[in-house]
Amino acid sequence: MAVLLLLVVLVVFPVIAALPNQVAAIRLAGLSVLWWYGGVIAPVLAWFIAMAWLPDPPPPPPSE
Repeated sequence: MAVLLLLVVLVVFPVIAALPNQVAAIRLAGLSVLWWYGGVIAPVLAWFIAMAWLPDPPPPPPSE
């Protein structure tokens, strides 16, 4: 499930860029919507998804 959500986060970027009428060029606080998604929203979403749903790494093998 987490891997699919991470892939969706990646796929949304080109979808936003391909929207008609240059929707991705709308500016918020001086920066485009596409910049906000690629620079802030997507990385934060990916971090939350990874922390919440990806399994913990396996424990190290016991040392002899």
